[in-house]
Amino acid sequence: MRTTMRKILLTAAAAVTAFAAMPAIGAQAATKVESVLGTGTLGQFGSPTAYLAAAGNQRGQLGAFTITYPDGTYATGMSSCLVVDGKTAYLTGKILLSGGPRRDTNSWQRGKYVIIGVQDNGDGTVVADKLNFSTGTAANPGCGPDPAATPDFFIVKGNYRVTDAG
Repeated sequence: MRTTMRKILLTAAAAVTAFAAMPAIGAQAATKVESVLGTGTLGQFGSPTAYLAAAGNQRGQLGAFTITYPDGTYATGMSSCLVVDGKTAYLTGKILLSGGPRRDTNSWQRGKYVIIGVQDNGDGTVVADKLNFSTGTAANPGCGPDPAATPDFFIVKGNYRVTDAG
């Protein structure tokens, strides 16, 4: 299963890179793209790790996410929305695969939505990036900041890169 999750994430990352590099139709310059890319592990709540690769511009959104716990719990899926404000990003995604002992506790069943909030604080050498994610919801929560995913918790390992198109 871990191999499948890695393949999904690598495919999504490659697609995001290609998507971000394409110029807009009829435009002279490269399209401005909002994006979030990286991996971060929290030092609390069971030490979950969130892998994110998503980009969006006027043509739409593209990306994927995977959240894993050392106990084998995971949720992976495709992004449905990415909102970036400065160095903070909120990715909304639909769960495609999930499993493990925390699956029901986190309400991470297939077809549910999760929001992941990330704050990019540089390369992590001075101040670590921050992360948070919501439990699953049956209804699409939409785009943008959500109190359930406000990036309040410092990561202890990894780094995220958030790019604002504005």
